[in-house]
Amino acid sequence: MLAAGLALALAAAAWQYLSPASGEIMSGRDVRLALLGPESSALLVYHPFSGTVNAFTDRRRPRRKAKPADRASELAGAAGAGGGGVFYVELSTAPDLNVLWSALNGWRRDPRLLLSAAAWARGLKASGRTDLSSFDLFSVFSEFSGLGSSDFILTDLRRGTEQDGEAVDDSRLPMVEVLNASGKDGLAGLAAKYLRENGFDVISVGNTAKQKRTAVFGFSEDASAALALRAALGLDELEIRLRPTHSSVAAAEAVLGEDFDAGRLKK
Repeated sequence: MLAAGLALALAAAAWQYLSPASGEIMSGRDVRLALLGPESSALLVYHPFSGTVNAFTDRRRPRRKAKPADRASELAGAAGAGGGGVFYVELSTAPDLNVLWSALNGWRRDPRLLLSAAAWARGLKASGRTDLSSFDLFSVFSEFSGLGSSDFILTDLRRGTEQDGEAVDDSRLPMVEVLNASGKDGLAGLAAKYLRENGFDVISVGNTAKQKRTAVFGFSEDASAALALRAALGLDELEIRLRPTHSSVAAAEAVLGEDFDAGRLKK
């Protein structure tokens, strides 16, 4: 009995090391997983030692008839995340990290989420939409089940594209949100127009409860987007507040308070 148990344990260990993704996890090396949607993609780079994920989103349409492995490699190259193999999963819709976080954060309260996710993973393999082995799928899924949205560091990829054979610069400044908390009509729209003219991708404009002080928030541990937004609005003395656990497609947000000088937007 003991010998049989030992043999089974050795076989499982060998299987784990022979499965590429599982072997990288066991060795503490980064695991790169490309989520390939029909219109956009995302690259997840999992760091086993720190238990964090760099998530790179790419909203460009893929090349026509591009093979999944080629798309995964190109995505890793654009993210500067080379240096190892890239696994892929083909999705029928655009990658939605909010859905992923919801499942990761909610399965402990509702174990059915874990079961449905496991069934989804099995279906991927059965339909040939991933190059991960069944054991690798189990290993990666097990690792990710311990993560939450705060463990993801988001980066939106902006790359040059080609149209009619000519290179087009798509390297715009970060995606941001603008909220009007000043009580002055149209201030957020005016600020959004100004920011767009200066290269920012303003994805959300709206009003919020009135507040005296203007605030700039960054939604990842990398403050570069918030710094760029602050500088563009002429608020260099303003303290930036980082909220890496905040789930948003935007990289930064400006909340314009009663103290915001709209004259800055006319310079």
